[in-house]
Amino acid sequence: MTSALRVALGFAIGTCFSWGVGQTLQDLLAPDVPRPQVNDASSLADFLVALPPLAHAGRLLGLGAGVILGVALVRRLPEGRTVEAWALALLFGLGGAADVLRVPHGNALSVCTVALILPAAWMGIRLASRRQ
Repeated sequence: MTSALRVALGFAIGTCFSWGVGQTLQDLLAPDVPRPQVNDASSLADFLVALPPLAHAGRLLGLGAGVILGVALVRRLPEGRTVEAWALALLFGLGGAADVLRVPHGNALSVCTVALILPAAWMGIRLASRRQ
């Protein structure tokens, strides 16, 4: 039970952080692109097409930072095990895959979104490693 709570805490914190950083960078890097008023797949797809590449890079940077933070947090919690961090990485990967399946991101951005999870998780685990 505590393992599930650790993973859920890491997912919540990592997701909130990545969403906040991604949205902030997107707004700073593309202030002239208005956000869609409704949260349906076609409106979001049109919005993503309108964003410049630098805004997409900011969104990916936020995603990677959130994964690193969540995984490192789970790894550094008392009695944290590496398997919990990898379970969280799998959860982030499934979330990223669900995101690109729900809203078309284009081939390159879809691959980058899903492929970013593994190296970010590995960096978070290595960053929080308890070995001296």
